[in-house]
Amino acid sequence: MSLLEKEILKYEKKGFKVVQKRTLKYGSRTFLKKKGSFLGGFEGVYIYSLDGDATTDSLRECFKDYVKFYEAEEFDEGDKGFFICSGYVDEKLFKDLRKAMIRDETTRNTMKLISPKETKKEVFEEEQPRRKVEEIEGKVPKFESILQRVKAFSPHKKPEKEKELENMLVSYLEAFFPHQIRTQMTYEKARIDAQIGKIGIEIKYKPNASELNRLYGQVEGYCRHLDRVIVVIGYEKSREDTEAFEQRLRQRNWLNSKVFLVTIR
Repeated sequence: MSLLEKEILKYEKKGFKVVQKRTLKYGSRTFLKKKGSFLGGFEGVYIYSLDGDATTDSLRECFKDYVKFYEAEEFDEGDKGFFICSGYVDEKLFKDLRKAMIRDETTRNTMKLISPKETKKEVFEEEQPRRKVEEIEGKVPKFESILQRVKAFSPHKKPEKEKELENMLVSYLEAFFPHQIRTQMTYEKARIDAQIGKIGIEIKYKPNASELNRLYGQVEGYCRHLDRVIVVIGYEKSREDTEAFEQRLRQRNWLNSKVFLVTIR
C-alpha cells in the first residue's frame, strides 16, 4: 500500500470521504471532507502526492495550489494539508519554499510533509565537518543558477503593486540564497532592488514607456558597477514598449550579455 493510500485509509476510518482527485503538472491533488460538528461546517484534508523524488517544481506547484485551494474552500487552522512523496525530499528546501510561498502563517502551519526518506539529507550533513558546511554557505552562486531561479519564480497570487511583487520575489530568492542576497543597494543615486554577489536584480511592475526609458538609464548605471543585471518585468503594460526597451539593449550589445530580461505574465 502506498503512502497516499495509507493516508487516505487513515482518514476514511475517521469518517472522511474523498470528494476530489485531480492530476496536476507534476503531482496530483486529493481532497477529503467530513461534515463538522457545527451546522454547515466541515473538516477538510488536502493531499498533494508525488511518486519519486521531490523537485523544486513539484514543491512550488504544491504550495501555490494549496494557497488557492485553502482560500477557495475556506480552510482554517483546524483543516490539514500534506505533501506526500514516495522518494527523497530535501526537508530544508521544503521548509524554505513553504515559508517563501505561503506568506500567511496560519495557512503555512497547516501544510505538513510526509516522506519515508525526508531525513536523509540531515543525516548526511551531520557527518560533514562544520567548516565544510560554512564554506558551502558562503560560496557565491553562479550566474546561471541565479537566472534559473528568477525564471522559475511564479507569484502565488497576482500582486497589486510593484512593492508586493518585489517582496514576493525577494522572499523566494532568500529561500535559495539566504547568505548572499542583499537588497536596496545604491549605485549612482539609484537603488537596485536586490543583489546576489555582483549580480543585480531590478523589478518593474506594469512599466509604461516613460518608466522603461528611466529604467534604461538605471541599468546603464548599474552596469558600471555590477557584472550583470537581471531585469524582471511583471505583467507588462505594453508588449511593444517592452520590445522597444529590448531593442535599445540589443543596440548596445547588452541584451543577454550584460542585461537579461525576464517577464512575468
